[in-house]
Amino acid sequence: MDALEAILSRKVQRVFADKPVEREKLSKIVDAGRHAMSARNMQPWQFVVIQNRDTLKEIGALCSTGKFVTDAPSAIVVFKDVANARWADVDCAQAVQNMADAGWALGLGTCWVGNFDAAKIGAMLGVKDGWAIFTILPFGYADPKNPPQAKPLKTRTEVVHYERVGNPKP
Repeated sequence: MDALEAILSRKVQRVFADKPVEREKLSKIVDAGRHAMSARNMQPWQFVVIQNRDTLKEIGALCSTGKFVTDAPSAIVVFKDVANARWADVDCAQAVQNMADAGWALGLGTCWVGNFDAAKIGAMLGVKDGWAIFTILPFGYADPKNPPQAKPLKTRTEVVHYERVGNPKP
């Protein structure tokens, strides 16, 4: 699958098949994150790859909107450099997008988690001073009984303008 196809076809996935994710695929996903653009090339991220079932269950229990981490066969926790307050969130979001698209191209789905107990998860994973959790990305294969969700898009005329807001045609 090429990059554009992965971007245009990717869906949100919160239910995973009971099948482990190969380390080689997780390594490729992390490399996609490492290659994201970042302001002044600061690369204000660190990634923790998790495949231990007990750890995933503990993390999932600490996610108020991401309980599905509990049933994922793997996850990547993205840390941000808090000293880079101006750009770290934008840069980490670009890394997350790269990883989500790479995962999809490799046959894996994800949905980033937004609400979690950062202090407890950070302590569990050994976060260093000056770093904070940006998000958690569980990765896994689709459960054939519960396929990934489609993402409805606004119409082009609602979001695309040419030369000036309100002009829908080039």
